[in-house]
Amino acid sequence: MKKYSCPSCGAEVVFKSNLSVYAVCPYCSTTVVRHDVDLEKIGTMAALSDDMSPLQVGTEAYYRGTHFTLIGRMKVGWKEGAWNEWFMITDDGHKGWLAEAQGFYAVCFEVENALEPEMAERVAERVAEFLKTTDKRVSRQVSGKELTHQKLGSYLTLNKQKLRVVDIKNAMCIGSEGEMPFAAPWGRKTVSIDLLGSDGEFGCVEIFGQEMRVFAGHYVDWADLRCKRLRELEDW
Repeated sequence: MKKYSCPSCGAEVVFKSNLSVYAVCPYCSTTVVRHDVDLEKIGTMAALSDDMSPLQVGTEAYYRGTHFTLIGRMKVGWKEGAWNEWFMITDDGHKGWLAEAQGFYAVCFEVENALEPEMAERVAERVAEFLKTTDKRVSRQVSGKELTHQKLGSYLTLNKQKLRVVDIKNAMCIGSEGEMPFAAPWGRKTVSIDLLGSDGEFGCVEIFGQEMRVFAGHYVDWADLRCKRLRELEDW
């Protein structure tokens, strides 16, 4: 745990995890980035609107026997609604995400080098095609390559699991709180590709500018999470 002074209001900003580099001051909502010793102010985060989520920063839960704590939240919006991405840290120091959307929950972890170069290029091509259709763009560079507009196959293999592409959409950060492993200011735009397996497997490919991140995990039942320190909700 590391403590710093907010460069805007002087209040204490606590980083519970060494894996976090970004945080929102709980007193003045200033967004800050950690640089080992000092904090850099990068803006002010708009207040997150209330929703009916029972989760909150500090909630503890379990995933397949592993205890974790939620230390941050990014609220992501798209044209048909919004969902929560909760940043989590396991007791053994691994970082992951608990996605929450319309009463469904999925736990996932980033997978390095999850896609073969050829498959990664196909994904990028599919995204370029999507952007051309939705944003009227004729081309897009991902990983420094000019892309052609060819269709991605309907399946991807992550961690030796065959997953079906079920959705692709433009998304944007509309608020965040707590700690994050990367800067997540309001307006951060991504393309999100959702993947689904035959036995509850969950995957996601996120493209932000020229960066591509791949996540893999599973959908989980609420009861199996065994949550503690939930937010108090009327009639919950």
